[in-house]
Amino acid sequence: MRLTIVVDGSRTAVEQVVKQLYKVVEVRKVSDLSEDQPVVRELALIKVTSKPTTRAEIMQLVDIYRARIVDVALGSVMIEVTGDPEKIDSLVGLLKGFGIKELVRTGVVAMVRGSSGKETATPREVPAWA
Repeated sequence: MRLTIVVDGSRTAVEQVVKQLYKVVEVRKVSDLSEDQPVVRELALIKVTSKPTTRAEIMQLVDIYRARIVDVALGSVMIEVTGDPEKIDSLVGLLKGFGIKELVRTGVVAMVRGSSGKETATPREVPAWA
């Protein structure tokens, strides 16, 4: 199992979190990805109020953000978007004008780019990305 934890704080705060994680018996390894160049992604599902007059505009935004419409109902559309958190925040900000009915986000997942030695780590790796 792999767990991604985002720590937004000083180097000292990150070190404290790492030390606390190592105290948990099941933790085998903790990796701090802040010094690397990780690929960071998040997934969001957004249900937006949609009228016949606004549906085309919503579809345009979905296309621009390379998102997908995964469900269409009489009064709403459900959008799936993946990418970095800033991209998702930006799309959510634009969709607020149409009326967001529901919003769910996975949170950040991360993995080190390229052929770093960390990609051969055991499946029980716990990245601490700051």
